[in-house]
Amino acid sequence: MERRRADEAVDARRATRHDVAWTAVQCVCWVALGLFLIAWSLHTTDAVLGPAAFYGGLGVGNGGWIFTVLAAYVRGEKRGDW
Repeated sequence: MERRRADEAVDARRATRHDVAWTAVQCVCWVALGLFLIAWSLHTTDAVLGPAAFYGGLGVGNGGWIFTVLAAYVRGEKRGDW
């Protein structure tokens, strides 16, 4: 029984590490997309698209990682990680 519990603990830690790593990758991608939109807004000369891309970049860059982390927290709660 002890061996089975130890194996289950290893599997649980593996699932947690995988989820945290995947969450980190998603956060980096959201931030990169936000930075791309902000950089594109500085590059464009259109008076309508520039501010739209800038504020869109702020929303995507900040909102993307925040909701990704919140979703990871909910998944961790369901798994019993914390």
